[in-house]
Amino acid sequence: MRSLLAGLVVVTLVFSFGCYRGPYHAGAYKPGTTSLEHTDKIIYADNLTYKVYVVNMSVLPLSDGRMQVNAELENRTGKNLVIQVQTQFRDATGNLTEDKTNWRTIVMAPHSSTSYQAESMNSQARDYVVRVKSGERH
Repeated sequence: MRSLLAGLVVVTLVFSFGCYRGPYHAGAYKPGTTSLEHTDKIIYADNLTYKVYVVNMSVLPLSDGRMQVNAELENRTGKNLVIQVQTQFRDATGNLTEDKTNWRTIVMAPHSSTSYQAESMNSQARDYVVRVKSGERH
């Protein structure tokens, strides 16, 4: 009986402290700080930072006012690497636009380079961010 009562007290304490802080409320970044998507041109997910390297990245303005992003990606591993790449464009004020590419799957041979190219769909694009994630899901 004592162990049942002690267990009930422990469970009650755990539940009451678990709700102590209330629900999570999202907030804005502190003044002077930003996310990586505002400071970096390429964002790696799934621990790909040391596996995929950007050899060269450039932007080419097209004659119709659109933007073309070119990147040379290098597989730094000794294995085949499957990645997915996407480009999201930003307008003149730095806000994300609805203009983004679909995720493109790229299979890279060991120690090889491949080119990636993306074009904005309209002339509002002034900046961009390229996202790279693993194409293999576990």
